Parts: sequence; structure tokens; C-alpha cells
Amino acid sequence: MMSDPLTIIITHERMALCLRRATEKILGKQKNFFPYSTLKDSLPILAQKINQKIKKINPDHIVCFVDLMGGSCWNLANMFKQEHKNVTIISGVNLPMLISYFTHVNEMSFQDFITKVIDDGSRGIKYVKESF
Repeated sequence: MMSDPLTIIITHERMALCLRRATEKILGKQKNFFPYSTLKDSLPILAQKINQKIKKINPDHIVCFVDLMGGSCWNLANMFKQEHKNVTIISGVNLPMLISYFTHVNEMSFQDFITKVIDDGSRGIKYVKESF
């Protein structure tokens, strides 16, 4: 089992804050869970804020959820991955993924946990064809 990871969501606009609010509305307040957004802060400012959080908490694992693979938030998360060996990045963040994440944290090995979170997030995406 792992210690509580530092969980960061980095997204465009207000998405990170909204996802945290929705997750905590369903599951209650979560430990070491922080949203960061490009809405008000530039990428260098976000980098500074996130680095301060990492230094303050000094976690064994850092999990960065981002909205879009290859976008500016993804690139920022990759910068942290280059600076810290314990960073995992997951793109395409969605509410089912976060609910799975906080429901199963500390239940299994870290790699199995991350695989489950990604699988659960993917299972939350469905297409329902309308019928008339």
C-alpha cells in the first residue's frame, strides 16, 4: 500500500475546480487534492504554485490529471515529470475517473491502482444512440 499521493488536476478554464467540487460533493473532502487552471494564471505562475505545493507536502507519489493530451496543461505536467521521478500523468480526466481514484486509493499496488482508475474512467464514456 502507498501513502496518500498528491493529486493535482491541471486544466483549461474552470474545469479543474468544477471536477474537484463535483468529486467532493459525491465523496466528501479529499486529502491532498488540488485544482489548477489556466483561467487566471499563466503557465509559469502555475508551475511556481504547483512546485510550492510539492515541496510543502513532499509526497511519495504525485498524480497529475490533465484535460487534453498534448496541450499546455499536459506539457506543464510533463515538466514536473522531468523534475520529479514520482509523477504519473493521466490525460482525459473525467468524473468517473476521479471517483474511482478516490474510492480505491491505498487499496492495491500503485500500478494496479492507476490501471484501474484509467479503466474506470474509460468505462464511464458511453455512446447511447437515440431511438424514436
